Amino acid sequence: MGNIIATKCKSCGFSNEFRYGGGKFSYQTNCPVPAINKETLAFENINYLEHKNSDKYLFYTDDVLKGNNHDNNKINNFDLKLNTVNNYCPKCKEKALDFRITMLVD
Repeated sequence: MGNIIATKCKSCGFSNEFRYGGGKFSYQTNCPVPAINKETLAFENINYLEHKNSDKYLFYTDDVLKGNNHDNNKINNFDLKLNTVNNYCPKCKEKALDFRITMLVD
């Protein structure tokens, strides 16, 4: 089961929403995850299964985009794990972006 996740930066106020993880019928072919496009430095929600070996993206499941999670919960999707706090913000470039699940989706 996937999630709708809201973001909010504690530093600059940047916010958005994205899907994380596939639905019960599509999880084998569709696994949306948040990522930073290395060329544009933009926040994108892409299919991890199609782009996991691409050099074009840094994924928020990669340690490089994660700050100190202070032992808070992680948001899991099989082997992929998001920190709930202190992630890289694409607007201010600080590790101050928090993730919060707002909805479960099939």
